[in-house]
Amino acid sequence: MKKKIGFIFLCCLCFALIFGGCAGQDKKQTDSSEEGTAVYYTNESGTRLIPVKKKLDLTSDDPQENVKTMLKQMKNVNDDAEYKSAIPDGVIINSAAVSNNIVAVDFSTGYNKLDENEDLICRAGIVYTLTQIDGINYVSFSVSGKAMLDTDGKAIGALGRDSFVFGELPME
Repeated sequence: MKKKIGFIFLCCLCFALIFGGCAGQDKKQTDSSEEGTAVYYTNESGTRLIPVKKKLDLTSDDPQENVKTMLKQMKNVNDDAEYKSAIPDGVIINSAAVSNNIVAVDFSTGYNKLDENEDLICRAGIVYTLTQIDGINYVSFSVSGKAMLDTDGKAIGALGRDSFVFGELPME
């Protein structure tokens, strides 16, 4: 009988520890969302991504509206900031359309003038910024309506956070 009670007590203790751990994780997620949403910029030399936490109103049920807000924030940099926009001057976003869980971003032809590192930083900054929006998992890119190609001439396709190898992506 004592063994049975001990076993039941042990099971209850295990359940309490398991469910107690789950409650702590939920609290952590809530705390991080209260700190703000990360908008990704670059350092002054444009070689590294810098996440900057901002309090943004992303409460719209329309992901298209939230994408518009985030992209506007990416271009909005104070003159005294120690970072700059991940979307370089001369690059205009013609459109950003949400379909299912993908945002299709179309750049102006100015995008073709970026060097390889600027190109990578720009795309990574946009992907990391936009995929924080609920329901957005990927971003596809085009230039003047034509699919963006890699160095081998193949379409890049939709990119997610896992599309960038963290060790190779310059981040601060």
